[in-house]
Amino acid sequence: MKIKSLLSALLVLSLAFVVAACSGSGAKPSSNTGETPNASAAENASNEKITLKLWYWNGAISDSTIEVAKAKFTNIDLQAEKLPSGDEYLTKLKTTIAGGGAGPDIVAMDSWVPSMLPYKEKFVNLYDVGARDVQSKYLEWKWEMAATPEDDYLIGMPIDVAPVVLFYRSDLFEQSGVPSTPEELKNQVKTWDDYFKLQKTVMDATGSKISSIADIFSNTIGQNSKWFFDESGNYIGDQAHVKQAWDEAVKAYQMGLTFPYSQGSEMNAALNNGQISSYIGASWSAGDLMGAAPDTKGNWRIAYPPGGVGNQGGSFFGALKSTKHPKEAFEVIQFLVSPENLITAYKEFGNYPSTPELYGKPEMENKNEFFGGQDLSVVFGEAAKDVKIAHTDPRDNIVSDALIAEIILVDTQKKDPEQAWKDAQEKIKQQLNR
Repeated sequence: MKIKSLLSALLVLSLAFVVAACSGSGAKPSSNTGETPNASAAENASNEKITLKLWYWNGAISDSTIEVAKAKFTNIDLQAEKLPSGDEYLTKLKTTIAGGGAGPDIVAMDSWVPSMLPYKEKFVNLYDVGARDVQSKYLEWKWEMAATPEDDYLIGMPIDVAPVVLFYRSDLFEQSGVPSTPEELKNQVKTWDDYFKLQKTVMDATGSKISSIADIFSNTIGQNSKWFFDESGNYIGDQAHVKQAWDEAVKAYQMGLTFPYSQGSEMNAALNNGQISSYIGASWSAGDLMGAAPDTKGNWRIAYPPGGVGNQGGSFFGALKSTKHPKEAFEVIQFLVSPENLITAYKEFGNYPSTPELYGKPEMENKNEFFGGQDLSVVFGEAAKDVKIAHTDPRDNIVSDALIAEIILVDTQKKDPEQAWKDAQEKIKQQLNR
């Protein structure tokens, strides 16, 4: 199973944007008067469809929702192109925006959207075309990710969110005599220390562990209200809030709780055979877990996470400034991310909506047999409202890459944790000073 790191999702975007301006053409004047359009020509023009090209990746939005949009907007030829996700998508988007190809009108963006804000002039300001009217429908922290600090420029409309929760084996917890219901865990396991103590009891009784030292570090950082740089661009990745996250992960490792750092196939096997009894993961990882551990169906549950709630993913739709039809592009975007269509995406592949008005509605109920009939929406909704989002910086991945590489060595090469921390900081500062 893929247990994605929040930190790996913070991509550096150094873009030299070149966007050519485009202009439209008017109706042909009447040959009879030279002053007014020919009635027949005007009628034909009004019946012509405009073309909007949309880029997205599999899972960013429901394909059925796109088909509904095509049928709804009869005046628009919506050409939706599904591209490979991840780095390949981002590279293609960066190259296109920088002038390397014909650009789309509408683009999906991932949780790296804050790093696009320095280049906001290359995007339509969605406030100018009506986004302010629907702002209150969306989670405030999610909306702010795609808006300037002054909230005067918006480059993306929220699609889904990916709050982290605790995934755990209720049968192994029960066997170990520890809290085993979502309510008990939320009330009794509030901190990482609480979680480590509980998991130590489970490990002693069943031999099972939690995820790797690198995952613990990433998740702890993800819960912070500060990351590696402050709003003025100063490096703060050597300060106490980062060191505390490092020390928490090291503590779990030294207690023998963490599963050895490994590739996905080994982790999947451990989930399926009971070697891992709990982990912190994003809402979307429920699907990965079901695929990775089919033999454990009915034994898993989810609960509010210890330490607070971070977010690992969730997408946006924006419009490039090069579009000839910003108003129509926004209308399509607004429809795609409307609450009713976000429910469709949630039911189809588990993308949790960014619109809290839905969370308590009956149609959001998601009782899943793999999770013992638990309604996953209850916990996801509680977590989504409490997400903390820190200030991001284009240089974040320089820091995260160095820290993750060194903390992995604590596990794989038994490197001294304090020396690993010092080495990571030295590498980071060398790279930042280049």
